[in-house]
Amino acid sequence: MVNKFNYSYHPMIRFIAAFMFLWFSVQAVADTGKPATPDEIAEGKRLYESYCLTCHGQAGVGEAPIPKYIRAPGYITAMPLNETSHAWHHSDEQLVETILNGLQRTNRMPAWKGVLDEQEARAVVGYIKSLWSPRILACQGPRHMSCM
Repeated sequence: MVNKFNYSYHPMIRFIAAFMFLWFSVQAVADTGKPATPDEIAEGKRLYESYCLTCHGQAGVGEAPIPKYIRAPGYITAMPLNETSHAWHHSDEQLVETILNGLQRTNRMPAWKGVLDEQEARAVVGYIKSLWSPRILACQGPRHMSCM
């Protein structure tokens, strides 16, 4: 006997699959969109001032753009980390990943793994998030496309 029931189109199976996807997505970015604690912000600010301030500037303003015709090939300026750029489009996990592993497209954003541990990287992210308004914080990560 051949089972002719097509499970991929059954509404309950699709609902359960969608629910599980959303549940695990929310769990993966549980801190995204939430403010850090005052202790995390203080520790993050201390670490930011030691490791990030030189390139990303006071209060995360980033570097001024350099005109393409005088910029060295492949040179990328340090992006603003305040809400004027797109740092808030990324989840906490993505920001921590960038801090710890750097960016492959430029050596200007080095990997801080071995200098900073994951908890310290999360504190830096907490400080960066403290530079954002409540509206931007609420729209952080995957929600940024639907809440602006």
